[in-house]
Amino acid sequence: MKQPIAMRLVLPGAGLAQRLGLGALASRLYVYLSGFLAIFLLAAQVAPARFGEYSIYQSVLEVALVVGTLGSSLLFSRNAARVPPGVTRGDLARTLAIGLPLAVGLAAAIIAAQRLPVIGLPLALIAVTLAVFAFNSLRLSYSRGLGHAGLLNLESGLRSTLLVLGVAALASLGFEIGVVHLLVINLLAFAMVGAAIALPASGVAPPRGKPVLELGAQASATVYALLSFLLRKSDLLIVALFMPLGYVGAFKLAFLLAEAPSQFVQAFLVTKTPAMLDANASNFGTEKLRLARHAFLLGCVLFAALAALLAVAAPLLKVGEQARDIFVCIAPYFLLRTYTVHHEILLSLNTSMGSLGRWALLEVVLRMAAYGVVMLLFPGKPHYVFFIAFFSELLLYELRMRAQFGFFPLVRLLRPAH
Repeated sequence: MKQPIAMRLVLPGAGLAQRLGLGALASRLYVYLSGFLAIFLLAAQVAPARFGEYSIYQSVLEVALVVGTLGSSLLFSRNAARVPPGVTRGDLARTLAIGLPLAVGLAAAIIAAQRLPVIGLPLALIAVTLAVFAFNSLRLSYSRGLGHAGLLNLESGLRSTLLVLGVAALASLGFEIGVVHLLVINLLAFAMVGAAIALPASGVAPPRGKPVLELGAQASATVYALLSFLLRKSDLLIVALFMPLGYVGAFKLAFLLAEAPSQFVQAFLVTKTPAMLDANASNFGTEKLRLARHAFLLGCVLFAALAALLAVAAPLLKVGEQARDIFVCIAPYFLLRTYTVHHEILLSLNTSMGSLGRWALLEVVLRMAAYGVVMLLFPGKPHYVFFIAFFSELLLYELRMRAQFGFFPLVRLLRPAH
């Protein structure tokens, strides 16, 4: 018996929108609008010290995720489309079985280093949330490798929306919002995203079978992912070691706003993952490089909008004035990121794990050295480190692209080859 053909409604211009990645940009716009609403609501409703403490727990979750997934999100993306299957459900189960106990131990160690209580409800909530977070991350990475990035682009927005609803409900009931309340809402949000991932419409799950990923490759991926975290996400944990919680909350707000344009651009480039695979010096066309130029121009527009948003919102927030001052200092670096994120994705998809690890280690050493210089010369102003990072990151990514593809992208953008 012939199966019925499913009817599809194709809107005018839908094909063009898909080619331009407008769906990814629209989904990322939702993510950041919901994220901004969540962070502004927290900054307005939660005491600065509690906001800072919650921000630390969020960063702990992110670094523990790296170990909980054995840094394998990139491996799941790289191997998803291989024939025979390069990733199986056995890989998913084995990765979580090895990674999660290590990740909980790491989370406990970081919390202790931050002089926060280790034994108690917060760590228990983080451990449960971490298990759901790790599963979600690996499944979404597998879908990314197959070119399905819809839910990947939306999931953090869904979590932010649920956080807004939860905080608004508590505030309307007159609750004094504490860190545990926020962690519970966060856990429920991750669980709902996990339920959405399990739906058939959200993408294909890895096939059944024994693990096929090599543990050695996952170990290398873990090291690289940890180094990447130190470069991209560890700043809040670093400054929290020697700055008061009120500053940590202001830094979190400024960092989220400054990072938004590069994350927005990254969401668009993720939809180009299949086309960016297997790039080399002989097939690197101008189209790939043009993406970097367009990403930077988009970043300039977004930064102008965010600067205006923060200027308006700052007087209404408990940490608004301090966050605005930090934002002004770190904005040039994150504007540069809207350009270099193209190179970062391209290199991560086409360079060996060993090479990625060596370059990442060099970047980490430079960043930590920069923190040492800044804290020596400007105590109380750790965000000045991003002035140094602006020049070091531009130089390193131009050199890496020259080594991999045979030209300096910035030079070619300024003087196109004919």
